[in-house]
Amino acid sequence: MGRIELNPARPLARDPAFARYSRAEVRSVDNKTMARLLSETADLLEIDNADSFRIRSYRRAADAAEQTTVDLVEAAGDAARLMEIDGIGKGMAARLQSMARTGSLEQRDELLKKYGGGVLELLKLPGMGPKTVALLWAAAKIGSIDQLWEAIGGGRLNGLPRMGAKQVERLRKGIEDYRRSAGRFRIDRAAEEAERIAAYLLKLDGIDRVTPAGSLRRGRETVGDLDLLATGPACEPGRTEAAVAHVAAYPGIHDMIVKGENKVSFHNGEGMQVDVRLLPTASYGAALQYFTGSKGHNVALRQRALKMGYTLNEWALARLDDGSAVAGASEEEIYAALGLTAMAPELRENLGEIECAARGELPQVIALEDIRGDVHMHTTASDGRSSIREMAEAAAACGYEYIAITDHSKNLAMTGGIGREAGVGADRGGAGGGPRAGGPDSRVHRNRGRHSGRRDARPCR
Repeated sequence: MGRIELNPARPLARDPAFARYSRAEVRSVDNKTMARLLSETADLLEIDNADSFRIRSYRRAADAAEQTTVDLVEAAGDAARLMEIDGIGKGMAARLQSMARTGSLEQRDELLKKYGGGVLELLKLPGMGPKTVALLWAAAKIGSIDQLWEAIGGGRLNGLPRMGAKQVERLRKGIEDYRRSAGRFRIDRAAEEAERIAAYLLKLDGIDRVTPAGSLRRGRETVGDLDLLATGPACEPGRTEAAVAHVAAYPGIHDMIVKGENKVSFHNGEGMQVDVRLLPTASYGAALQYFTGSKGHNVALRQRALKMGYTLNEWALARLDDGSAVAGASEEEIYAALGLTAMAPELRENLGEIECAARGELPQVIALEDIRGDVHMHTTASDGRSSIREMAEAAAACGYEYIAITDHSKNLAMTGGIGREAGVGADRGGAGGGPRAGGPDSRVHRNRGRHSGRRDARPCR
């Protein structure tokens, strides 16, 4: 069973196994997760009115974790190697090592206990920074969006510093806009959390496989609840006690919603609801099909099953007459029993895919290897982090045939930018071989763009 990496730029458009994790193939944290935890700690320290040097050290470390090409988890065993990274000192190296072991950061956890996870949500509002959050907490013990909304309605912000009528109105509108999209999380955040929880679950002997379902598996842009399905000997009926206890001990739980015999639900620190279901191997495919959805797809599929004399639920495809199971261990056998070609999760939106599958005419889902080039990249000539040579070499390593460099022009002064005189060879990193520097079969084009694109030469996933 191969590892499926959850790349937010190309979510889950892969082999029909779709995002299954095995014990040795996943881990609980990565560079991006460490960068987020460090950045959140810096925000919390600023809210706590901590020493400015400490705050800056966490922000520098967050930038370093995000930008470095060193795999911090692999390097965690060698503090000296971590300290070679600009922005990482001895104390921060120890914190990185701790995060690699535990998946959390002690300073952050302590501050969240003091202020609550709601303060991090407050920072998501437009114009709301740590200093404003600190002001609201000190003046009115406001530590969540709900509390801020109540304070605005009750006029409790009147007279506070930097809280004039226009600012209060901006906050009110910001909350309204935020709530319209509340309860949904970007797919990259959901994918990170899924991989992190899967890594933790697979540490228990007896859980052999963990698969995300729902909107995440279907590759939707946003996710509501995060559904994770686990199977293995520890998930069989009557044997789930250890697995339930293991899930309930996950260090990322903010509050527990329910803990049952085969399901544990909780909120994480960001407010995302996570539902972990423990499933017997014989029903794993049926559950995976059911919880992947979409709702419309499942309704249409159940109707097809009824017409064929079957009933379909999260446990099995069974005969209506005697209740005997026909299929359940895999999605493929369920679709085959219903006379359908197995379909990629991204297609399951009840948009005609069932009819296409019945005719054997399903379209092919675009996979990572189908991508031939990248037409939006920034370099160190404006606000990028890599030279044109580094971008070209990284593109060649990905097998790309072409790239387009779209650095900002000088009209956008804050990012540096390039003038009309600049060409491929003008890049400080030097493309060396000119427009074919990416390799003998590659082309590099330069265009002075106005929008943000890819800014570094990290390896493609």
